[in-house]
Amino acid sequence: MNCDNPKDIQLLIISMVNSSYELNNLIPNIELLFYKIFCSPITTKEQRKDKESENILFGNIFADKDVSLTFFGYKSLLETLMLYPKKKHFKKVVNYLMKYEHRDQIDPKILKMIIKIGVI
Repeated sequence: MNCDNPKDIQLLIISMVNSSYELNNLIPNIELLFYKIFCSPITTKEQRKDKESENILFGNIFADKDVSLTFFGYKSLLETLMLYPKKKHFKKVVNYLMKYEHRDQIDPKILKMIIKIGVI
């Protein structure tokens, strides 16, 4: 796997999400792992202090690689947000989607989930 190749990273995301659904029978809430990876920045608080107000995705491991999360990645993040809603994390997911996906290629199911969470 090449960590600089967006296709390899997308396959890794799909694999992680799929594995977490399978492992959920053995380890409850394992899908939180991908959510934590996405929402937790890889930079220090001091590095983000000035930048985060400008760019909410600063320090995001996937944004640094300019990679699409795929349908399954967004679905997993949004399902977790439905269970554990946080406004800042919701904004991160939506900003990421707007930045890295073409509008005409966003699945309607993802849009429905975003609307549902936004109403909550």
